[in-house]
Amino acid sequence: MSIWVWMGSLVAIALLGSIAVALQRPGKARDVTARLAAVCFYVVLVGFFCDRTLAARGSDSSRGLFAFGFLTAFFGIGLALSIVKTVGAIRGRSSGDVSATN
Repeated sequence: MSIWVWMGSLVAIALLGSIAVALQRPGKARDVTARLAAVCFYVVLVGFFCDRTLAARGSDSSRGLFAFGFLTAFFGIGLALSIVKTVGAIRGRSSGDVSATN
């Protein structure tokens, strides 16, 4: 995929997620929406860096493979954590005074 498609997806998800959260009243639904927006953002980031990792692998660039592989793993861990937090928010587990944007 083109880098512009990935960047457009990131911007669109950030805007849509921000608008969806801003239009809701504070509460469980808003928390879940914010966490789902974060999950979507992470999915696009992981997809982008996976694409770049595969491109670096195809061009035999060990530096690119290491850098993009690291970023894929880094954001992949963030994605996994975000999914766990989202499932917890959907189930109704309270996260105390911490919100999805802290």
